[in-house]
Amino acid sequence: MHELPVVIDIVRVIEQEASKRNMKEITQIYLVIGELSSIMDESVQMYFEIIAKNSVCAGAKLVFEHRPAMLKCSVCKKEFSHTRGFNCPACGGDSVLVKGTGREFYIQSFTGQ
Repeated sequence: MHELPVVIDIVRVIEQEASKRNMKEITQIYLVIGELSSIMDESVQMYFEIIAKNSVCAGAKLVFEHRPAMLKCSVCKKEFSHTRGFNCPACGGDSVLVKGTGREFYIQSFTGQ
């Protein structure tokens, strides 16, 4: 349910930007979602269809790009994606989360006319 306020903000921001650019219709919205953000595509899509219904975003396609959390080995300092596990693939050392990765959620871009 935490996706609802996020989707309201997405539509508000897109409407403001579309107005500045004299755009009447948004056709695609590109969103970036970090794997640790707890944002679910399906929920965003569902709320978007409801919230965008009477806006410039009505009928726009949402395109999701998923970004993995990035880890850094505390031993050899190599960075690698969380999808490979928590131990460093190079040396087997323990890792820590690279600051600012994996929790992101933002509008990357949008298209329309």
